[in-house]
Amino acid sequence: PALVNLAALYQDAGQLAAAESLLRAAVAAYPQVADVHRRLGALRKRQGHDGEAEALYLQALALAPHLAEAHYNLANALKGLGKLDEAVAHYRTAITINPEFAISHYNLGNALQELGRLDEAVPHYQKTMDIRPDYTEAYYNMGNVLKELGRLDEAVASHYKAIQIKPDYAVSHNNLGSALQELGRLDEAVAHYKK
Repeated sequence: PALVNLAALYQDAGQLAAAESLLRAAVAAYPQVADVHRRLGALRKRQGHDGEAEALYLQALALAPHLAEAHYNLANALKGLGKLDEAVAHYRTAITINPEFAISHYNLGNALQELGRLDEAVPHYQKTMDIRPDYTEAYYNMGNVLKELGRLDEAVASHYKAIQIKPDYAVSHNNLGSALQELGRLDEAVAHYKK
């Protein structure tokens, strides 16, 4: 609907109140269109209203249960509300519907990492990197998880890849330095700590 397209323009321009008004009008005009509910939910999430976003995503999913983006958006809102186990379930549903949904794999990895389920996080970071080989943050997070698992050589390789993509990525240099230090490769560690 045109209202949704216009709302997107306002959103891109940072005029969130105007975008919200248009999306609320779109929901009233098209109450059976799941993506309209999803888009208003995404805006409300962006505005810091995770609870309302959750309700809007649930409305979208009631209308279209196989809308991967709505499961992904709901998972993000649930994560923001501290409901990590529920978020994990919806990230999993999103990637079941769309196995190539890179950002959902990435955020699933993050949620699993936050839950301390590190071994489960690894394949989702790997899948993110397979789909989007330029995704710096996936290499960085993978390096952190591998280091926590004691897989230091793999952690080093992952952090090296992150800084190949983004040479000025200071946190990856720091964590690479830490892994190198644990491996006893002190000169290399110092060089990365300085970056």
